[in-house]
Amino acid sequence: MNSDYALFARAQGEKDLGIAFRHALRNVLLPAVTLQFASIGELFGGAVLAEQVFSYPGLGRTTVEAGCRGDVPLLLGIVIFSTLFVFAGNTMADLIYQAVDPRIRKTGGLI
Repeated sequence: MNSDYALFARAQGEKDLGIAFRHALRNVLLPAVTLQFASIGELFGGAVLAEQVFSYPGLGRTTVEAGCRGDVPLLLGIVIFSTLFVFAGNTMADLIYQAVDPRIRKTGGLI
């Protein structure tokens, strides 16, 4: 809120709430969206780790057992599933970027 564009908006008579929503929130949203949707892939990796540490039966344990046994079709299926999971998170982040930042809409997107 102490940046040059916020001070300039305040000098033009804009109220603090308007500055927060129009200027500060837009600049904060892009990194926040990046971090939130990048962590979708980390959720899958964290599940694998937690299931191995606590001996829970689940997708993580199945992944490790498929790798140890050499069950290639099952391992490929799990890898494709996790890849689609990460791809969906990145695609949602790109769509939210276009909704938040008008500069990205004008250039036709990130892709």
